[in-house]
Amino acid sequence: MQTMLGHQSATMTLDLYGHLLADQLDEVADAMDAARPNGATQRVAASITALPVVT
Repeated sequence: MQTMLGHQSATMTLDLYGHLLADQLDEVADAMDAARPNGATQRVAASITALPVVT
């Protein structure tokens, strides 16, 4: 989505549009997962898990 909209970061996309879907985030995530090629979801999940925790 970030690339399609020409944003430099996913954070920028979420900051601009996240409030529009606040009560539907699970549905949006499921739809995006369904649209990804096989295996992409697992690669993204592994990347997120590997990120450092900021406290």
